[in-house]
Parts: sequence; C-alpha cells; structure tokens
Amino acid sequence: MKKILSTVAALGLVAGVASTASALEFNVSGHYFLEGVYLSSGSGDGISPNSSTIAGEDEDSNDAFWRHEFKIKPVMKVNDKITVKSTIYLAGSGQNTAGGSDGTWGQDDNATADGGNIDVAHIYMEYTSPVGLVRMGRTSAGLWQGDFLSNDQHANRLMFFPNFLPENVGACFFLQKSAENDGENTSADADKDVYEAAVWYKTKDMIAALGYDYIRNATDEGTAGTYSWNYDTTSPAITVSPATTGSLSTTHVLKGYYNQNFSNMYVESEVAYIFGEVEEDVETVNNQDQDIKKLGFMADVGMNMDKLDVGMMFIYATGQDDDELDDTELGSLGEQFQPYNILTGATTGMMVSDYNAARITDAGIISLGVHADFAVSDKLSLNSALVYAEAEADASGVDDELGWEIDLGMSYALLDNLTYQMDFGYLMAGDWFEETAADNMDAEDVYTLTHRLTMEF
Repeated sequence: MKKILSTVAALGLVAGVASTASALEFNVSGHYFLEGVYLSSGSGDGISPNSSTIAGEDEDSNDAFWRHEFKIKPVMKVNDKITVKSTIYLAGSGQNTAGGSDGTWGQDDNATADGGNIDVAHIYMEYTSPVGLVRMGRTSAGLWQGDFLSNDQHANRLMFFPNFLPENVGACFFLQKSAENDGENTSADADKDVYEAAVWYKTKDMIAALGYDYIRNATDEGTAGTYSWNYDTTSPAITVSPATTGSLSTTHVLKGYYNQNFSNMYVESEVAYIFGEVEEDVETVNNQDQDIKKLGFMADVGMNMDKLDVGMMFIYATGQDDDELDDTELGSLGEQFQPYNILTGATTGMMVSDYNAARITDAGIISLGVHADFAVSDKLSLNSALVYAEAEADASGVDDELGWEIDLGMSYALLDNLTYQMDFGYLMAGDWFEETAADNMDAEDVYTLTHRLTMEF
C-alpha cells in the first residue's frame, strides 16, 4: 500500500509541476476493484465439470480466491495537436493468470500482500495532422468494434485515422509489431506482424463496419543437429542436440460488425472468418503443415421497455472435427466477450482465455440464450440469463450437449462512483462433459459466485 500511495503522490506532484511549468492539460481516470470468486469443481485454473472429483475421495474440489486491480489512465494534452495517453496498473494487470506471481490473486486466503510490480500496459502519443489522426506507441492490440472475439492485449502499433473521407465514414489503417527479433542474433526471422485495414459507416442509431487483417508469424528458422563427446572416463557418452525447426504462419481475417437501434429495439451482430496456413521448415511426426479455417458469429436482438431490457443471443464458433485434425479450431471467443458467467466467464476457463486457459474451445460452441435486465431503481438493477449450448465439432462417440446455464446477478450503487455487484451462475453439465471425462470420473453440475466492489474516478 505504501508503494501505491507513494506512486500516486509522485504522479500528482509531477503532473502539478508539469502543468504549471508548461501549461499542460492533465487528467486521470481509472478504477479500483476488489473481487471475491468461488468456483465449484475447481481445478486450480478454473472449473472442470468432467473431472471434478478429488482422487480417492467422494467430495468435489473447489476454488475460493480474491483479486484486486488498480488501474489509472492519465492523459496529458501538450497542445491542440499532441496528446500523450497511458494505462498503468498499480495493482493487478490487464493480462493476469490465476496464482500468478504478480500478486493479483489470493488463493484460499493466501493473498500476496504487495500487489506486484507496476505495469505500464499502454503508453502512446496521438498527433492530429492535417490529413488525420496518427497514433503511435504501445496500445491496446485486439479490440475492434464489439466485444466478440476481442482481446485487450498490448502491442506496438502505428495507426492512422484519415479525416478526408465522406461524412459519416471512418477508417483505420495500422501496422502492429507483436514480436520483433530482427535486431537480435538468436534468429534471422522470428517476428510477428499484423496489418489491418478497417472502414465503417456511422450515424446516430447505426454503425456498420468491415475489416481485414493480415497476420504473419514466423518462429526461429531452426538449427542443425549437433553432438559432442564427453571425455569423462567413468561415464563416457555422446551428448546430442537434435535439430530444431521453425515455422511460418500466414493468417487472413475477414470481419464484419453491425449495430442498429430501431425505436425501442436493437440488433447487434459480429462475424469473423479466419483462414491461412502454417508451414513448417521441416515436417516431422509432431510438426506437420496445417490449414487454418475458423468461423465465428454472434447475433443479439433485443427490446428496451422502460426499465426492462430483454434480448436473445445466438453464438456460433467452429471447433475441430475428428476428420479435420490438420485444421485449427477458432479458439477463445475473446477476453472481452463475457455474456454468461460460466460458459464465457473470465475465471471459469471454458470458452474465454482471460485469467485461465480456455479448455473447451476445441469443441466449438452453438448456443441460444435469452437475457433480461431490470432497473428496480436508480441505484439497484437486476439481471438474468438462460442459455442452452452444444459443441460444434463432430467428435466420434461423444454427445454434443454442453448443457444449460442459468445466471442471476445484481448491481447496487452505494455512491455515485462506488458500486457493489454480485453474480451467480449454474451450469447443468451435458453429456459432452460426461463422455469426455477421464476413467472413473463423473460429470458434475458446476456453479460460480462472484462479488465485486468497484470504485471509479
């Protein structure tokens, strides 16, 4: 806590001096939250309905832990043309892992006290040029329009938003360096580059967008096999260093987004089709060339009725069929996409790879759910959801039913900037979990309970 207070004080002092000396405009926003989580059938990295029993015992395991996050977002406006922005975590991080060394998680009442190191997640400059906005630096790397298939990662970007397009039309072009190794001697080509072009049409009640990504990901080109002789007379031997191989993957992403309000109704949809290939420098039994074929789609239709909002959401994401083992699955639905507490929960490790690895993405998902939000008062709101989900992939001898999930939640504003939130989720595990369970393991229904206190400034 002393480190946090000292850092805040130092930032305030620097900002005050800088503002006085250079007439800068400086402001800070952010949040601090404390969250407690309970996961039934916990496995240390989320929940596992199909392997929930502790070996040799008849009772289920569980996880109970807490975490916190203190994020500040300073903005320093140098003049009408130049602004510097940043995202800083004084505790917690935008990319946590359960039980990690950064101190953001306290597992089973064994919390780390100091909160970990300070993490400067984003820091970038914006320059308003005569032809458009130029953004350069370390920025959020994954968000595009809606939350579906979006990840708030960090990467170095050079972005351009032109200002000479027709009215209501916007565009963005960027180059992203996710990994840069050309300046090192360890490899000739082991970079990851992303290029994106996006265009959108936006009015008061509607936005439609199209985007294209080209992703080139190269790993080390590899080394030749070597061997050396051990001259120790007591145990002479040949030490072998096997050859290593590299790979090159090229990925294309076509994506679209549509959101429109019709009086008291709304529709939001997002789609992404991903294709490409992974080429191995040297093919081996464990390293074969692969085709990349992935498809994800989400549609949400709803109605606003005074204090009640109701809607229906459909989700489709490809998995990996038994007869297409050379293809890759879609993977996570995105760290930001969390409409359901368990199937897409941040801590459950099901379809979203945020705090825990997503364990059922190979199966894909087809789901249809209904959701409702009711504003009881200006301070209190209630929410609920009911969803049925199946696996998309065709796995031999495995039923495709993932199960039914019921969610209940509430949010109460204690103060204008202090909110308490509680969420409960219950998944009635389907036969997919039963039939993919290990020997002598039974699939169990699972539930989660999360409560959070958030202060925003």
